[in-house]
Amino acid sequence: MFDFSVIKNQEIAEKVFKEAKDFLSLCHFGLQGITRTEDDVKQIVEKLKKTKMAPLAFDTEMQFVPMVRELFSDYCCKVRLHCAVSYPMGRYVTATKMNTISKLREIGVEDICVCLDWQAVFSGRYSKIEAEAGEIVKEFQNDFYRVAFVIPATLMSDTQIIETCKALDSAQVVSVKVNPGAKLGVSFEEVALIKRNFPNRFDVHPSGNIRTLADVLRYREMGCNNIHTASALEITDAYIMKKLKEYGGI
Repeated sequence: MFDFSVIKNQEIAEKVFKEAKDFLSLCHFGLQGITRTEDDVKQIVEKLKKTKMAPLAFDTEMQFVPMVRELFSDYCCKVRLHCAVSYPMGRYVTATKMNTISKLREIGVEDICVCLDWQAVFSGRYSKIEAEAGEIVKEFQNDFYRVAFVIPATLMSDTQIIETCKALDSAQVVSVKVNPGAKLGVSFEEVALIKRNFPNRFDVHPSGNIRTLADVLRYREMGCNNIHTASALEITDAYIMKKLKEYGGI
């Protein structure tokens, strides 16, 4: 992370730090995946703590939640924890998803995303999507900072995306995460399609292959204020350099 001590003008340094802190606070950041180890997670937590900033949420696996909470217990910033449910293909049955979400609630996870069943999406069983999402929303919507539903948009046709979002709309879903990551990267076109067909309806979360400052700024221009990127710290560094050039700090 950028070393603010090298900036001679303290007023500029403080201004840019504050703006960078606000910038990172709209990004999800962390480490997920079944192959991740405790050491992997500890390293990424320490990397974040050096910034003295906090993302919108720190993404982790359920089994690491107690450890991550302990690692952040002495941190200067409050860090919200995020876990994914039935990642990435949504193949848990509804009862298992509900049970998993209940456990996440019990252990104090504040933010979740729930992967929709890919087979239901690709076979056009939109009533199943609506029923499952509706049950989850009714039970858990008010217990988490956000309950997002994940669609594999890159693998879907425009019609499938629209019909799936119609089902989620009927289920009173608020947040839609566009792609689970897992090698599926979001596109500007996918986000624009949802926003065009459902104006001011969904809180859209772009996810996957967002690696540059230009990507993040464009998604924010499109109205996305919840962006998932494993490159959040590097992108924030790029944002800091951009601001320092604007303010004459370098």
